[in-house]
Amino acid sequence: MNIDTLKKQIEQEYKDVTLGDNYTLAEEDYADTSYWYFDKQHPDSHLTAEEWASQELGFFETCGWLAADQEEAIQAIKEKRKMANRFSNPLEIPSLYLNMHFTGFSYLTPQAYLFYSPAIMKHYLNEPDSLYSNSFTWWLYRLERANSPDLIKALLEYFDVQQVDVLEKFLLYVFKSSNEYKDVNIALDNLRLIK
Repeated sequence: MNIDTLKKQIEQEYKDVTLGDNYTLAEEDYADTSYWYFDKQHPDSHLTAEEWASQELGFFETCGWLAADQEEAIQAIKEKRKMANRFSNPLEIPSLYLNMHFTGFSYLTPQAYLFYSPAIMKHYLNEPDSLYSNSFTWWLYRLERANSPDLIKALLEYFDVQQVDVLEKFLLYVFKSSNEYKDVNIALDNLRLIK
């Protein structure tokens, strides 16, 4: 398939996807190491809620997050709420954001996985070297782990038929353009379990 046609199909079929009430990739990445979401009570019995929040605020004041995400995380902690999603259009998510919060891909809910998928596809088509990026690897790993009909159906629960079709075309394109990268083929085989 022609790369321009594939880009247009991604833009067309994924233009209306939303994150909904799900956690952002940044929140999932953070929860991966802290085991805590900003809108939840932290289970650490050695610290009060205020002590824990103070400790986390200190972390965010010195961390390497993008400034907009850092500011939003600080506000979310202070207000005991989820972070606001600053990307209404997934095709506008920068690759730097995806790569900074790559471990979050392991924990995204199915609707959130749908939301971040077009960003990953777009960045690969614009920069084929992103095949070796952490964000692409961790995104693809979710498809690889979904190795039964029930698991792949659950992961792609929010994808409609056309979106699954575009996802398959994208993976075929990656497979052919990446010297038949084995992990992509595994993801393709899993995707075919629901057809």
